[in-house]
Amino acid sequence: MAAQTRGERNNNPGNIERTAANPWQGRLPEAEYRRTVEARQNGGRFEVFAAPAWGIRALAALLIAYQDRHGLRTIRGIVARWAPDRENDTGAYVAHVAALTGFGPDAVLDLHGYAHLAPLVKAVIAHENGRNRYPDAVIDDGLLRAGVQPPGRAVVSRAADRAKTTVAVAAGGTAVLGAALDGLQQLAPALPVVQQIATLPTVALMVAGVVAAVGLVAWLVLRR
Repeated sequence: MAAQTRGERNNNPGNIERTAANPWQGRLPEAEYRRTVEARQNGGRFEVFAAPAWGIRALAALLIAYQDRHGLRTIRGIVARWAPDRENDTGAYVAHVAALTGFGPDAVLDLHGYAHLAPLVKAVIAHENGRNRYPDAVIDDGLLRAGVQPPGRAVVSRAADRAKTTVAVAAGGTAVLGAALDGLQQLAPALPVVQQIATLPTVALMVAGVVAAVGLVAWLVLRR
């Protein structure tokens, strides 16, 4: 198996740089970040996320912001900002992304829609990493967290999403808590109480996360 690329190792397939101005949801806290290969060996230029879906969410969110804040709605315009020619072969990047997506370089896109955003995210990942090793389910999870609805899935409330992030950070990125809260997040539309979790203190969120994790494990065992 080929070695991981930097983007894959960092759960940051868009190779987004780490800055104080953008405290992305799902990024590693500073103490954990300082222990990563990115921080210790590569100068700490790029962001490191707790899971691939968070890095994909950040990539999708940036592309949407390019449309909403800067009026960039074509591959040519988006890539010129994403990968400026002062350090990239922007023309080759545009051509590659256009070929992968099937969209013309100057076709007008709507990045609030899955049909345009998903192919663009996959193409950027493929160009940045030389491949896209993420299954559609992981891509869709990232887009869902960015507020874009994949076919057959519901966008969860912002409050539930923030609650999950708070618990993940407070628990140091514990995988079991993250999985349990992912399950709660999918149930948010049917469980209004989940939308209130974000207002609880951090300690209460951690306790609730542990309880949810135990309940989730029990449910997975019993349903077999």
